Amino acid sequence: MKILVCIKQIPAPAETGDIPGRTSGGNGAGGREEYRPGGSWFADDRCYHLNPYDEHALEEALRLREQFPETTIDALSVGPDRCRRVLRRALELGADRAIQLRAEPGIKRGRDIKKLPDDSKPPSPGAPPALTPYETSAAIAAYLANQPAYDLIFTGVMAEDGMAGQTGQLLAELLGIPCATAVVSERLPSPRGPVYVEREEDGGDRTAYEIDLPALLTIQSGINRPRYPALSHVLRARTQEIITVDAAPLLPAPRERTVHIYRRESSADCRFLTGTLPEQARQFLDFCRKRGFLSS
Repeated sequence: MKILVCIKQIPAPAETGDIPGRTSGGNGAGGREEYRPGGSWFADDRCYHLNPYDEHALEEALRLREQFPETTIDALSVGPDRCRRVLRRALELGADRAIQLRAEPGIKRGRDIKKLPDDSKPPSPGAPPALTPYETSAAIAAYLANQPAYDLIFTGVMAEDGMAGQTGQLLAELLGIPCATAVVSERLPSPRGPVYVEREEDGGDRTAYEIDLPALLTIQSGINRPRYPALSHVLRARTQEIITVDAAPLLPAPRERTVHIYRRESSADCRFLTGTLPEQARQFLDFCRKRGFLSS
């Protein structure tokens, strides 16, 4: 049995940095901080890590290999060379092969047959590649078209940075295989299938399905507890080759583009009280009365 796990590198929230070219207000932004495409979101490549949902997806694949030892697991990521860090991480956790579809900042689409408006500007050299979920899934599907078929494809239910939750479903549609989203339980009695899954629905309800293979599952958090990497896998991952494929010829013509990104306004209002303790107490009482926290 062959399993593919699609993973993504995402920025760590605690490591966010300033973005060159930032403006405040203007263009009807109402005082919001505006970030135009082309800025550098984060200080360096070390600010990125493996998307947690994808880590659960990889763990699910590793558990199936324990059940069926003949199983092989490939990890695939679309992105610039910094995504090799998370691919190396996947090898450390136990993946057999790592594949990078290399999409560097400012990549030109190999099948770009549509011309963008004249006022559009290409991303600056420091910008992250603004691939949409459709472009990402289309690149993966184009690559897989010339590869041996996989029995199961796992993705995370979404990426924590964009939170679009679209790549898995789009990839399944492009490949023409069934898909189950937000999977919280999965059992495979035989490598030939079908796979039994339970997916999470609104309100905490669950729906169970039996799906014929090949199939794609998007994995929800809580389905398992990801393992720590074994020392033998860590040592192997240091020297193992990562298969690199140029993503430009695989990308479709662009159908959408990012125009603006706005950072949410902070709603916090902090005020420090000064003076002696009685004075601070009076200030605090006045503050509460003005806002109706106290009746008198």
